[in-house]
Amino acid sequence: MNKKTLKTVAAATVLTFGLSVVPAPAYAVSTNIVAETKDVNTLTISQIQDLAVIYNDTKQSLLLKQKQLDLQAQMLRNNRRSIESQIDAIDTEDMLGQMIPGTPSVKELQQQLAEEEAKGDAADQAKIIQLKAQIEALKGANDIVEDLTASTVQSNLDSAIAGIEQINDALDDLEQGKEDLNDAMDDLEKQMRYAAANLSLNAVQLDKAIELMEDNAALLERSVQIAELQQKLGMNISTDVSSAQASLAELKKTIADQEDTLDTLKRSINILIGRSANSPLEIVPMNLPIAIETAPKYTPQLVSKFLEVNGTLETLNRDRTDLKDSVKDDMGSDEKQEIDYNVMAKDMEIDNQRQAVQDDLKAMLAKINSNAAAYKVSRQKYVTEQKNFEFAQKKYELGMISELALRQAEAALKQAELTNMQNGYQYYLDWQKYYLAEKGIEV
Repeated sequence: MNKKTLKTVAAATVLTFGLSVVPAPAYAVSTNIVAETKDVNTLTISQIQDLAVIYNDTKQSLLLKQKQLDLQAQMLRNNRRSIESQIDAIDTEDMLGQMIPGTPSVKELQQQLAEEEAKGDAADQAKIIQLKAQIEALKGANDIVEDLTASTVQSNLDSAIAGIEQINDALDDLEQGKEDLNDAMDDLEKQMRYAAANLSLNAVQLDKAIELMEDNAALLERSVQIAELQQKLGMNISTDVSSAQASLAELKKTIADQEDTLDTLKRSINILIGRSANSPLEIVPMNLPIAIETAPKYTPQLVSKFLEVNGTLETLNRDRTDLKDSVKDDMGSDEKQEIDYNVMAKDMEIDNQRQAVQDDLKAMLAKINSNAAAYKVSRQKYVTEQKNFEFAQKKYELGMISELALRQAEAALKQAELTNMQNGYQYYLDWQKYYLAEKGIEV
């Protein structure tokens, strides 16, 4: 067995016996992932997922929006403190002094009167009489001013309080917006991880498929040579040779097309992870799951769980509630009837969405089970082809079969390996999609 054959069998063994279970997706991003992968051309799928999250343009926009919301919230809190200070500064006991700068307050005049009376016999009685008169006059003036300005002061106070309430409402809205933003970023990260895994696994499969086609092309080229030799010996006709040559040319064209597709796919992955599109990239194949599990049963409890987390359904229900709350006692009958019609239309949308969730769930479970069955069959087929190849090798060593027959057995083994890889990865992705759908995230 040559080195290439040994490498193929070893790689196939790793791909067959890998993960003991189908894992739920991991979401934590390695803090050193950028430094770890700098100038590294061979990446694992987990590393690609981490980088896809870090370099996602949409996430960066959401982070910027989060900072803007924090800034707006701080500005609103500052405005609220300013209004509260203005409210605390309102003094209704000395309205005239506040309106006319330089006018003494009642307290100041009372202080002067107390100081003068404290002098006893030396007190200036005329000044005492004058101060008492000023105090009485100022009290009367303040009463008049207070009566005249009471409504204005109350209006200003009411306006200030209303301003605080509006700020509080705005702050509540900002907090809700930040929560929604955090949820959106969390959902986006999970979607990016799924997308990165999907692209990477497609690249791995395509790379393996090209390798198999190249092996088949080598076998077909040998067949063409044999056909040409047989034609010279008169053992076949020219059309047989032409047919073999055409098949070889078509296969080579297919290989070239698939290589272009793989190149485009790797360029897309490079862009996704913040690298130059033309950067070299090799992806480490992910181990295939060993355990083949059936999907959960379609039960009312499972349906209820998926309905609860469906974002579209949640939005529709919220819109319906807002419509119901918009009905006011002073509305006319036509307005109320229009709202009733809108509520009925929203109810139909809700029913349709509930049905869509149930249909999608049923199809998802069926797909998991269908692909699990295909994976189980292909894995058994791969084991059988391994045994066939080992038997063919022994026969070749004994001179019982030609090298071409051995290579055909090897090609059958590689085809079984590729099919098993495709089924195993699809089965893995089915489960990842289910795990995300459990959280209300669509991919």
